[in-house]
Amino acid sequence: MQMDFSRVVNAYLAMRAKREQIKKAYDAEDTEIKAQMAKVEGVLLRHLNETGSESTRTAVGTFFRQEEIKPSVQDWSALYDFIREEDAFDALERRVKTQFVKEYMESNDGALPPGVSVHREYKVRVRRAD
Repeated sequence: MQMDFSRVVNAYLAMRAKREQIKKAYDAEDTEIKAQMAKVEGVLLRHLNETGSESTRTAVGTFFRQEEIKPSVQDWSALYDFIREEDAFDALERRVKTQFVKEYMESNDGALPPGVSVHREYKVRVRRAD
């Protein structure tokens, strides 16, 4: 029995379109809820700031202030010099950019950078006919 791959691809494309539709609806609703939550968080933080409180307990839950930091690097060479001098390589996250490895392999007859291995996995991709 010969499989009708046109039907299989058509079903796949329909499922993908449905997932995109569901995701778009979810993303829109999620964005709206996040915006509403940000407004409520602003009200709660304003209360804590105005009262000088670190937290407030209610019958249904407690809200509190928590500091978050978001570092950004202004001078990578200065930071890298510091990391190297202090042997503080744990300051960096351990991963290598896929694009860097691909480009290195293309430029070096498929050879990998020292200390790097790759896991290869084949995926099926489906394109809609034009």
